[in-house]
This record gives sequence, C-alpha cells and structure tokens, in this order.
Amino acid sequence: MCRYLCLLRGPVGRLVLHTLGFSEELTHIPYHAEDWYFDNNDQLGLIDIVILAKLHSFIGSERSKTLPAICSIPAYTKLNDGKLNPDLSLQVLRNAQQRIQAAMNILSW
Repeated sequence: MCRYLCLLRGPVGRLVLHTLGFSEELTHIPYHAEDWYFDNNDQLGLIDIVILAKLHSFIGSERSKTLPAICSIPAYTKLNDGKLNPDLSLQVLRNAQQRIQAAMNILSW
C-alpha cells in the first residue's frame, strides 16, 4: 500500500500545487521531499530546506535507522558551509516555518 502512495505523492502533490497557482520551485517539492541526495545547484533552496526538515523530523524514530545521516546529504553542505549547529538549525526551521505560514495564508484565502 505504501509503495503506491509513495509513487503518487510526487505527481499528485505537484498537480495540487500547480492547480493552486504556486511557483514552479514549489511544485517540485513533492517530488524531492524524500530524495535525500537531491542536488540541483550550490545554493540553498526551498527544496533543500524541506529535505533537511523532513529528514530531521525522523530523528529518533524507527525509520531514522534506515536513513542517511544529515551530514551526508548535499542540502546539509549548503548550510553555512556544512557547519550546522543547533542555533543554525533552529534559524533554518524558523525561516521555513515563516514560508510555510505564508503559503498556508494564501491557501486559506
């Protein structure tokens, strides 16, 4: 069952975001949210933040045992030259939360 849901997550997520008029960058997020080794350029982008947040959300769970270490993924190296610390991690999450809240405000009209 999960296999089918995982296959549909990207196309359905992209379709929903596209239909709602979100930017091209945002419509790619559903495809790459769990693509731990995704790397499209040298600059930190929204997709990188989502990947880091998603991977970070699994820390301490059973699933974390099968996932790569955060310091081994490309998105991590883009954060302050790979020098992620708790303060920087919190700042990244706050920035992401602000962007997510802005998107939610758009959705709620």
